[in-house]
Amino acid sequence: MSETQFTETTGMCTSPTRTWFDRFCLVQRLADPKTHSPWQKHAITMVVTTMAFTAPFASCILFPSFTTLVDYFHTTETKVALTTTVFLLGLAVAPLWWSTLSQEYGRRPVLVFSFLLSTVAVIVCAVSNSLPLIIVFRLIEALGCSSAQSVGAGVISDIYISTERGSALGWFYLGTLIGPLIAPIIGGALQIWLGWRSPLYFMAIFTFITAILTMLCLPETLIKASTEDQEEKLQWHQTAKRDLLAPLPKLKFLLVPSISLTIAYVSICFASLYCFNTTLPYAYAAPPYNFSAIETGLCYISNCLGYAIGSVVGGKLSDAKLLKYQETHGGEIRPVERIRTVWYGVGFVPAGLIIYGWLVEKQVFWVAPLVGAFLFGLGLMLVTSTIMPFLVDIKPGVGASVVADLNLVRNVLAAIGTVLSPIAVTNIGFGWWMTIMALLCSLAVFLIVIVIWKEGAEKKPDSESVV
Repeated sequence: MSETQFTETTGMCTSPTRTWFDRFCLVQRLADPKTHSPWQKHAITMVVTTMAFTAPFASCILFPSFTTLVDYFHTTETKVALTTTVFLLGLAVAPLWWSTLSQEYGRRPVLVFSFLLSTVAVIVCAVSNSLPLIIVFRLIEALGCSSAQSVGAGVISDIYISTERGSALGWFYLGTLIGPLIAPIIGGALQIWLGWRSPLYFMAIFTFITAILTMLCLPETLIKASTEDQEEKLQWHQTAKRDLLAPLPKLKFLLVPSISLTIAYVSICFASLYCFNTTLPYAYAAPPYNFSAIETGLCYISNCLGYAIGSVVGGKLSDAKLLKYQETHGGEIRPVERIRTVWYGVGFVPAGLIIYGWLVEKQVFWVAPLVGAFLFGLGLMLVTSTIMPFLVDIKPGVGASVVADLNLVRNVLAAIGTVLSPIAVTNIGFGWWMTIMALLCSLAVFLIVIVIWKEGAEKKPDSESVV
């Protein structure tokens, strides 16, 4: 990929050379991506949000078909559940590589290639008559479409200044959270009308369309300064070794206390989401509710409403807090100021889990538990839309790598939660299981307190030295 050039006198970017791949895009590639017009930025955000939506959506679309798959393949529920478990593990690991490759080869080629790979994998799943083969290619599907989880955040970081980034990341992350909620609705309807293969064919079409949309509407946003004293061009096997091992150093960001503690908190909250997603079908399919697959899927709308409100409000609160600090401190950008808005959402998360869990346990009228689901969704998005821009801002230029670390931790915890939830509900009930998750989320808030205290303590010496 050709690199952006910088003038020696001004340090400003000049117009980058268009590559053959850039010619397929309808939006002009700019030397400074932050100079895209507002409508172009909105369009780019829409594209990467759609891409970010794809992987979580695909992870849950087979949920309504699980019982059908058990009968079709004459197997156990545990083996069928592996189709989701391996998918989540793929989402956890792959973004580490995609974020690194996007720094080397560009955002756009990585996103397009990975989604085409995912399309091929899900087609194999759709036509297969072997459950082990489906499990393997579900993993490959996840490896492909997971790229947007980290690279998409890097794109938004490329095109927005810090004080505008929170709102855009709020919409971006809304896509990752709404996916698991809408998937059971569409998956249940397709499974009933057209059979268990139809959700997979639907994903193949959706993923392919997203890849084409990316090729046509997403310009390259990565800026790489050219250097005359570059190392010798590596041979193919040296390049392959570099790309294969390059993600490993990215894990060093997990050794930064402010990053690791923040990731730990939001990952525990995210794992609670998958615990909720897994238990809701069991709760509403059983007496006294006896909901069908489609009716159960519609129950997830309560979360969607909470996410939508939390996404818009949380992102704006985060940006406003950072902008206020910037205006009163001579234009200084201090990412930790964003976290101070997290308090708007931390209480809703455990409250929503407890309300949902115990009202379902007591078999209260079906609407009542969904009030708790709405509060949980609202709180989770208020928290997430604050923490995501903080993680992108705290390490400028490597936001995609930090978000990849977040994906690693949160998806591993989500996979564990997906496995444990049915067992926990069977043994201790919905109420106590949701109470345990609420307690974990509440205790994890102290991790955020430590981050704010630590960042504040590091700032004081700097302030004193200026005086």
